[in-house]
Amino acid sequence: AHLDKRHHEMLRSMPPLEWAALMLPTLQKKVQAVDDSFETQAMLGGIAAQCGIPLGSVSASMPQRSQRMLILTLRSMNLKSLLSVVQHDLSQHGNQVEEAVHALLLHLRKLAVHAVEPLVQQLL
Repeated sequence: AHLDKRHHEMLRSMPPLEWAALMLPTLQKKVQAVDDSFETQAMLGGIAAQCGIPLGSVSASMPQRSQRMLILTLRSMNLKSLLSVVQHDLSQHGNQVEEAVHALLLHLRKLAVHAVEPLVQQLL
């Protein structure tokens, strides 16, 4: 799965907190499915904090229909694609967030080297 032009535009036009409310829970679930170690959780928490929100504090308000479609698309993406979207979109938040996402991706790739085939396919 991939984001179409309309979804990319939606993400670009969202205020940072709204963007984080849509992206971070999906990212957190996908990353935790791969690795739920303390180090990985700390990296996710750092990304969320740099976005200006504590991880797990995103409100669960009912998104609009168009946002629900975007969420479904994000959930259907593999982890590598989702991280790529996150890294690209976070350029608006500054270099530190981009670097934190890149560090998370490198960390997960190191884990993939020692992991079973499905994890390798998601990350490499």
